[in-house]
Amino acid sequence: MLISSLLVQTISVLAGQVREEERVVTEFRYLPEGWAAIGAVALIAALLWTVVYMYRNEGRVGASGRVRVFLGGVRCLILLMRCVILFEPVSVKILRRWIDSYTVVLVDNSSSMDLSDHYRDDAAQDRVATFMGGSGDESPRRMDIAEMILGADDRKFLRGLSDNNRVKVFGFGDDLDLAASIRATGEGGVAPESAASSDLSPARGALGDVSSVRLDFDSSDAVTNVERALRRSVESLGNAPIAGVVILSDGAFNQGASVEEVARFARERNVPIHTVGLGDSSPPRNVRVADVVAPESVVQDDPFAVTVSVAADGLDGELLTVRLFERNASDGGIDRAVNEKTFRVGVGGQIEPVAFERSKDHEGRYVYTARVAPVEGESVTEDNDRQVAVQVIDAKTRVLIVAGGPSWGYRYLTRLLQRDETFDVSCWLESADLSAVRDGNTVIDHLPIEAEELFEYDVLILLAPGGEEIDESWCQLVDTLVTEYGGGLLYAAARPRTPEFMRDRKYRAIHDLLPVTLDPEADLVLNQVGHYQTTPSRIEIPEASYAHSVMRLADDAVATKLAWSGMGEVYWHFPVLREKAVANVLMRHGNARMRNSFGGHVLAAVQYVGAGRTGFLGFDSMWRWRRHGEESYNRFWIQLVRYLSEGRLLGGSKRATLLVENERPSLGEAVNVSARLLDTRFQPLGRDRIEARVEIDGERKEFTLTGQADRPGWYAGRFVPDRVGNYRFSVRLPATSTEEQVVTERDVIVSRANLEILNPRMNRAGLVALAEQSEGGRYWEIDEAFGIPGEIPDLHEEIPVRSRPKALWDNGIVLAVLVGLMSLEWALRKWNRLL
Repeated sequence: MLISSLLVQTISVLAGQVREEERVVTEFRYLPEGWAAIGAVALIAALLWTVVYMYRNEGRVGASGRVRVFLGGVRCLILLMRCVILFEPVSVKILRRWIDSYTVVLVDNSSSMDLSDHYRDDAAQDRVATFMGGSGDESPRRMDIAEMILGADDRKFLRGLSDNNRVKVFGFGDDLDLAASIRATGEGGVAPESAASSDLSPARGALGDVSSVRLDFDSSDAVTNVERALRRSVESLGNAPIAGVVILSDGAFNQGASVEEVARFARERNVPIHTVGLGDSSPPRNVRVADVVAPESVVQDDPFAVTVSVAADGLDGELLTVRLFERNASDGGIDRAVNEKTFRVGVGGQIEPVAFERSKDHEGRYVYTARVAPVEGESVTEDNDRQVAVQVIDAKTRVLIVAGGPSWGYRYLTRLLQRDETFDVSCWLESADLSAVRDGNTVIDHLPIEAEELFEYDVLILLAPGGEEIDESWCQLVDTLVTEYGGGLLYAAARPRTPEFMRDRKYRAIHDLLPVTLDPEADLVLNQVGHYQTTPSRIEIPEASYAHSVMRLADDAVATKLAWSGMGEVYWHFPVLREKAVANVLMRHGNARMRNSFGGHVLAAVQYVGAGRTGFLGFDSMWRWRRHGEESYNRFWIQLVRYLSEGRLLGGSKRATLLVENERPSLGEAVNVSARLLDTRFQPLGRDRIEARVEIDGERKEFTLTGQADRPGWYAGRFVPDRVGNYRFSVRLPATSTEEQVVTERDVIVSRANLEILNPRMNRAGLVALAEQSEGGRYWEIDEAFGIPGEIPDLHEEIPVRSRPKALWDNGIVLAVLVGLMSLEWALRKWNRLL
């Protein structure tokens, strides 16, 4: 225990929580007290009187009066010295330690603190107006109110807190930042400590007087985590007493532990919490554009839908209008309204998605903004609009179809893609004679086996091939096309060839690209269920897959589900073990027999692989769906092939691919950008770095992408957006004598963190519960906040530490003086012939 106590005290001293004062005092170990002291004084006085009396009446010849007075004084001094020695005078070193107590102030620094409230309650409105002192702002920001509490009346609030304790002021949101350290009023002699830093140790931070404190909060954090703030601030003070915690917040605690658990943490440490509510606690009136969905890319003149999802709070039965604006970002155009629709908010804020039909006859990048006008009394208006970008392309998608035989699926698919003007199709039918005329828009006379030939295609569709021409090296080229150059790959299974294709290890590179994990017991499963099925089974579509761009058979979710309910059946299928971790399952087998421990057998799935995309169709009877509606069959295939091609068409050219880690980051998040760049020979570009460009609202900036030593041809960098909006990232390769300048581009839409403004209402109940359950705390309105300092006691501790007493009489000097005085008296008496 002693070692532990010394360790804690040592750490506290180093942390600046303990101040010390040292002084030396002289004491008597056996100094009598009370009646014993009176008796001792009387005895000493009697002895001194006796000495004086005896020398005064000394009658022998030879000693003058002066000698007798001198000798009497020496005898009295000897007597007094012996009395002092009898009481044992000692020297004691006293170390006085002050352990400072602290008051912690936590200021909510999340983005919801940037909101301006339109108070619906008259009493709350009057309270805020009075507190703000008639500043003229009827709807001050919540952070303005917090700063007024901390800084009003020459920092009256902080001065009151520092009257009894040191004060630590932190800003908190998703993390904790030390804003200021303030010395207690009685610490005038304490020297200022080092400047502020990110270290939360109390030995760091700008410790100083209240007048020297500068507070700055930016209201930018994406979440509010009061548990982390309280825990880290309390633990940063070590064993220092904490008199109380003051929290200035709107109570939007949307991350971390519950209010009950936070209060329990405070109770266990005897820390009272005082909360001050900022914002309007009335039910909010708010409308927001929750989402805007549109295809990433469309082909020129093709119709597409921009679907807007609107959410509303407190607006049941009211009419709202959503307007759609369009801007051609490729030529720096301005927003222009292209359509609007009016709707009525249902009970509980229910609103059906609103779809706008669009079609563009010019290629380019178009930004669509859905906007709803603010309603009366709305506190959050920055979520009233949302953007989405659509790339309109004119270039045809080059597709290579490699099929084992002329199945019905092959015939319908090749005819469909050949008729579509947006595709340039080449076909290689393995079962055809060498002299046969091949299908396709661009007829080929051999299977492309060289990189320069194969890499010209955007999408490869493998309809159960398995000829000798497809060897291990060709599969490696396919892997490179997909993972490094952004190409698309689709494998469609068929009963005659797929089992053998999946068993053969020379096709391993293609197996690894697929979005499914192969089942090593697939042949056994096929033998059990049979290689021929005469009765169709239904297909199950996961709920989340209806919204996937491949699966949209209509412009809204309800119509899409209706369309799929009338079609979709499967006979034979190739069983796989499960989907891969990053895959999206589009279809599963609906027969209860066709299940394993991972669910129904996967029939269709897609995934991202490197720079490209891959797909898997595990059955060969899709052509039968045409009888349910040729339009739905055609739409599914067109959307699937376009989806697979987007990695190439949107990511860049044949020689350049641009990737971003997150296409919809929140403001403040860094955007990680990577690019795959090749020279004219399709070899990695030999540069150490290359400049990337980003454009927003007509403003252009540049940043550097640095070459990756372990990945030839890959370059990486990061960019931090400073505002919300649509960002256009681009990388340019130098032009050559035979090729124009190559440009690869990517769109990123930056928005504010939605978690903080989904529910802008001040959580008064949560703040009250947190304060009351902490024991000793209380909830305060803003105009009562200046009473908090009077409720927080001074908990600093003073500990005196005494050293071992050191005897002052037990030394040679005292002995020499005493012996000298006695010898002097004896010599003088002999000299003067006294007794």
